[in-house]
Amino acid sequence: MITRIEIDGFKTFDNFELDLRPFTAVVGPNASGKSNLFDAIKFVSRLAQTDIREAMQELRGRPEELFRRTAATRSDRMAFAVEVLLEPRGMDPFGKSFELRTQRIRYELEIAIRTGPDRRLEGVYVHREHCLPIRRKEERGSTAWNSGTVRYGQQSKPFIATRSGSSEESHVIEIRQDGPGKRGRPLALSAREASRTGLSTVTTAEFPHLYALRTLLSSTQFLQIDPQASRRATDRLAPRRLLPDASNLATVLARLTEETRTEKRPDGLLSDVAADLASLIPSVAGLVVRDDPGDSEYSFALRLADSLSFSSRVISDGTIRLLALVTILNDPQHGGVLCWEEPENGVHEARIPALMELIRSAAGCTESPGAQTCFQILVNTHSPAVMSALRDCEVVASDIVSTLTPETQSRTSRTRMRSGVSSDSESGLARSVVEEICPEGDHPSA
Repeated sequence: MITRIEIDGFKTFDNFELDLRPFTAVVGPNASGKSNLFDAIKFVSRLAQTDIREAMQELRGRPEELFRRTAATRSDRMAFAVEVLLEPRGMDPFGKSFELRTQRIRYELEIAIRTGPDRRLEGVYVHREHCLPIRRKEERGSTAWNSGTVRYGQQSKPFIATRSGSSEESHVIEIRQDGPGKRGRPLALSAREASRTGLSTVTTAEFPHLYALRTLLSSTQFLQIDPQASRRATDRLAPRRLLPDASNLATVLARLTEETRTEKRPDGLLSDVAADLASLIPSVAGLVVRDDPGDSEYSFALRLADSLSFSSRVISDGTIRLLALVTILNDPQHGGVLCWEEPENGVHEARIPALMELIRSAAGCTESPGAQTCFQILVNTHSPAVMSALRDCEVVASDIVSTLTPETQSRTSRTRMRSGVSSDSESGLARSVVEEICPEGDHPSA
């Protein structure tokens, strides 16, 4: 779970910071920076997996356009920081289990751009990377995610640190082994024009805290449901975790049935998926997964209250979107962070309060003997109907503010996001202010 994010020099963000809850809804008009926040989270997520250029290519705009620009200047660096709550136990791809001494981690990253004399892009590289534990005394106060069972370590040594030497060649990123078998000096990676993060090189539980951090960031999901792809039959060997476009929906529904069925509940969690869908669409009476051994494919159909069944090929786009969502919410394998833009698309306004309640009830941390699982859901919207279904503490209002620089008489703009009720106009607001930012007339465009 990401409990805090700080952004500077990326797109419309200038010295930006925001605390996040298990369920957070960013509301505001078009072009207010809502999507830019998700882009920043996606960029950090991809930087935990791949090199900088590939991560940038997955975002909107050319690499140099991702750096903050004003009428008079352009930033040559962008900085990010995330504070996270990690699950206390895990296992790496090689079957090695690990247990964390501390669940609270702060990760900082700075990306720099190098240009030639003509200001043309010559390169983008990691300028600084730092990761360290957060001690209990360093917490910013009571938070919505703290159940009182969070582990805090005593050490303050960083897991990753950037060391500057007397020359560029001696500029290194140090990764400290912190597992039970730790030995020798920290792993040193040359930071001279580093094309990827040190975190992205961690692939085993030899570095348990960094591996857990990388797993959390890299598994962040960005839901962009494609109804046309979602309704198709899917191969038995398709990924068993729902893809961002939900194109493997039938396979995931089949897995939920196979892995959770019992003698008393032959459909397993599929019946819960159908029940949640029925709470949003009352005409739904059931959900059927079809297994065609001849074609090696799965498909699905909806059964309605009048006993008629309709294959996925004719189900409406809005119903498909809701089915994909409730599938994720009921999947025991869900966890980490889910980002979803405009959840109201294709949903009747009368059903939005029930939709928000389903999302709200799924978010948070659950504990069982020997395990803790956290699931965070972040949405953004410009729908007044969604906003009215939210609790005050869940709302973050996004807008653009402009500042006049006296020395140059130039005007600069930046994204501002405010949450809660506070006397500080820069970080807090009342619901009446949110309603001014997201008025009734600002409906989603077609």
